[in-house]
Amino acid sequence: MQSRVAWEAGKPLVIEEVEVAPPQKMEVRIKILFTSLYHTDVYIWEAKGQNHVFPRILGHEAGRVVKRVLGKE
Repeated sequence: MQSRVAWEAGKPLVIEEVEVAPPQKMEVRIKILFTSLYHTDVYIWEAKGQNHVFPRILGHEAGRVVKRVLGKE
């Protein structure tokens, strides 16, 4: 899947292909249709106040569709 990756604090986001592992038991695969950055994402991206870990994919509010659900068996 394509994602915008923050490799360093305050640097431009880079569009990259990111490999996602298949869902495991009791997990759900979703397709993200859109997302946006909120003030908390920008705070992390700018690395204010704490020592944040990079690289990182920002955005936590997303429009999504469930693609696959794996049950207990």
